[in-house]
Amino acid sequence: MAQEQPNRFSEWLLLFRERVPILRERFDLWVDEARAEPRLIWATPAVRYATYALAAILISWAAAGVANSVIPPPPPDARAQATTGDFHVVCARESCGYHFVIHRHLGFRKFPVACPRCAQETGVQARKCTSPSCRGRWVAPMEVGDSLRCPRCGEPVG
Repeated sequence: MAQEQPNRFSEWLLLFRERVPILRERFDLWVDEARAEPRLIWATPAVRYATYALAAILISWAAAGVANSVIPPPPPDARAQATTGDFHVVCARESCGYHFVIHRHLGFRKFPVACPRCAQETGVQARKCTSPSCRGRWVAPMEVGDSLRCPRCGEPVG
C-alpha cells in the first residue's frame, strides 16, 4: 500500500500557528526595551536592513526620475523606430547561387527561404566575404568547427 506524502505547507502552517504566541511575546518585549533604550531600534539587524532596502529603493527611484528629466525629448519631426529590415540572401545550391534581398521583420531567422530564380527552399542568410580574392562578394557561409567560412576562399566571414 502506498504511503501518502506529507503536505509540507500544512506542516509549516501548523508550526507557524504554534510559534505565533512566542513571537508576540518577544515582539512586545522588544518594543518595551526599545522604548526604554531607543538606540536598540537601530541595533536590530532586521530594522537596519529594512531601512537600507527602503533607502536603496528611494535612491534608485529618484535617480530614474532625474535621468528621465535630463534626457531631452525627441524632435517633433523624428521618425518612428524601424521594425523591419532588409536581409541579404544567397541560394545555397551551387548551380544557382542567386543573390537577392528580402524585406522582413527585424530578428527574422526562418531560413531557408524560397529562391526566386530556382524556386527551391535553399535561400540562406548571406555574409560578405572581405578577403582579397572575393572582394566583398555575398556568399552562403559554411560552418567549419565554431566559425563561419567562405565556401570559395575558406576565409572567415563576419
